[in-house]
Amino acid sequence: MLLCIDSGNSKTKWAVFNGAGEIVDFGSGLNSELGDLAFPSASEYQRIIVSNVAGALHQAALIKCLASSQAPMHTVQSPAVMAGLRNHYQVAQALGSDRFAAMMAAYCMQKPSCVVVCAGTAVTIDALCIHGAQADFLGGWILPGLHLMQQSLTQATAQLPETSFSSKLAEQTKFARNTEDAMQFGALNAVVGAIKEMSAALAAHDNKPPHIVISGGDAALIKTSLAMTMPCTIVDNLVLHGLYFIDRNLQSEPQ
Repeated sequence: MLLCIDSGNSKTKWAVFNGAGEIVDFGSGLNSELGDLAFPSASEYQRIIVSNVAGALHQAALIKCLASSQAPMHTVQSPAVMAGLRNHYQVAQALGSDRFAAMMAAYCMQKPSCVVVCAGTAVTIDALCIHGAQADFLGGWILPGLHLMQQSLTQATAQLPETSFSSKLAEQTKFARNTEDAMQFGALNAVVGAIKEMSAALAAHDNKPPHIVISGGDAALIKTSLAMTMPCTIVDNLVLHGLYFIDRNLQSEPQ
C-alpha cells in the first residue's frame, strides 16, 4: 500500500493506493490547517511519495505530521525522462512536481495526445504529445485561477465587488450585463481561451486534435464551457494518480 500526498498552493490532499492503483482511503485539508489533517494510520501503507509545491516550511510540517510512520518517504522532483515520458523544460527539475505527476497520470492512463489542465489556485495548461510508448511534455502555461483573478480585481480596484462563481455561469449568455457576471465571464473565458489556444498549438504540432484532460476544483465549470467544441475528460485527483505511477516506476528501477 502506498500513501500519496499532493501539497498544492492552498490545499494538501492524500490518498492510499492499493497494488492495483485503486484509492482505498482519501483525505484533504487547507495547508494552513495541516496539523488538523487526519492522515491514515501508519499501518495502512508501506511507502510515502510526496509532491510539494507549497515550499520548504510546508515540507517540514509534513515530515513532522508523519513522524510516527516508519515508512520511507520520497519527495518528487521532475526528472528529464521517466518511463518514456520526456520532459522538455529547459531545467527539468524546475518543472513543478505536480505538473509532471499530472502528465504522468494522463500518459499512463493511455490517453491520446492531450492538453493537461489543473484548475486550482493557479491554472496550469500543459501540452503532452503521445505516440505509442513515447510521450513528450512540450511546454505549458501558468495562469491565475478563477478565484485568484476575482480576488486580484477586488483588491486592486476601487469599486469592483467580491463575487462567487455560479455553477450555471458557463450556460448563460456570453454578453454579461452586470458587473459580477462581467468579472466572472472575464476570468472563465481567459482560462477557456488559453486552453483553446494551447489545443490549437498542439493540434498543429501533432497533426490531429488533442483531447483535454482537466482536474482540480474548477474542472467542471471549465469543462462545461469547452464541451461544445472539443472532447474533455475530468479526472479527479490527477496528481495523486500520477504519484502512484511515478512510484510504480521508481520501484521497478534497478537498485
